[in-house]
Amino acid sequence: MKRILLLLTAIMMAAATGVSAKGGQTIGERFGQQDTIVVKMANGAKMVLYLQNIEQLKAFENYSLDSLMRVLNKYVDQVDKMDNANKDLKSKETTVSFGRDAKNPENVTITVQETGQDGKVKKEKHEIRINKNFKIDVEIEEENGNTRVDVNVPDKAQRDSIRTKHKEEHYKATKFNFDVDLGINSFVNTDNSQVPDLKPLGSRYVGLNWHLNSQIGGRKSPFYLVSGLEFAFNNYMFDKNYLIEEDVNEVTFFRRELETSYDKSKLTHSSVNVPLMPMLKFKRQNGKEGFKIGAGPFAGYRLGAHSKLKFEDGGKTQKEKVRSSYNLSDFQYGLTGVIGYGNLDLFVKYNMNDLFKDNRGPDANVISFGFRLFN
Repeated sequence: MKRILLLLTAIMMAAATGVSAKGGQTIGERFGQQDTIVVKMANGAKMVLYLQNIEQLKAFENYSLDSLMRVLNKYVDQVDKMDNANKDLKSKETTVSFGRDAKNPENVTITVQETGQDGKVKKEKHEIRINKNFKIDVEIEEENGNTRVDVNVPDKAQRDSIRTKHKEEHYKATKFNFDVDLGINSFVNTDNSQVPDLKPLGSRYVGLNWHLNSQIGGRKSPFYLVSGLEFAFNNYMFDKNYLIEEDVNEVTFFRRELETSYDKSKLTHSSVNVPLMPMLKFKRQNGKEGFKIGAGPFAGYRLGAHSKLKFEDGGKTQKEKVRSSYNLSDFQYGLTGVIGYGNLDLFVKYNMNDLFKDNRGPDANVISFGFRLFN
């Protein structure tokens, strides 16, 4: 029976100390101040409930005590089988899996060693391990019908050391992440007489980025190399009734001086890019993300383009969409950079290639800037 109680104690200690394989919070951290309800049951058994408020007590209506007992009986059966199979052994071991996730259960391993037995004094040492990362030592001494139990649970410093060791054992130098760039576009290095002004809110930039972050120099190094694939969508919304027109050899912008007022006149193109950006990432004292800065080149290829018009005609909304290359440059290249702190990141991207092919459209380069999300 002692081993059964030790098993259940191990499970409760894993929850109470917060050092399970997932390294969650302690009960006190999760719930703060608690009230305790002791339910006396048959044969002197007791059930203890730790509650923060009345809502948690009401939530017990949704639990099946029968199901809980069936689970506990399964654990008890495993411990009993260990005892029956290893009665004559000095060292006994059993492993019990528990947890809601059947694919990733937590394991409690109990090793029992009889360290002394002279007829009067019986000593046993129980080593309880939770997923091989957290250990509880229990020593039991029985003498003249009296039982003394010593429980050694790691303190916070020891638990932090265990977590650090666990992270080192599962360290990966290269990690994958997905992030999104949301910003605006602007024209630079232009001949203002040929290139229209842009509406800032309508000239949006969206980047969907699948990045590989490779840490160079070990797990404590702040130096990273960022690469991967980026799908970029550039929108240029023209102001003051400007339209774009394409013929065989050239693209031009012109302003239509008519009664028609265009609600939307824009050019959109998409591209796939590959960055290669060295980055410095620093951690705060609490281990969370701190200051970061990075910059490097990118190269890519244009995927598609179209223009779009939206206007009122006879009280009805009309839309015109034309898919064409508009003599846009096929190859994209330039510089990109990121600066941030914590969860707030800003990006800037400068296309060094001309927006249009040589002598096929007005001179203009594109700069995009905004926020990087989910980084």
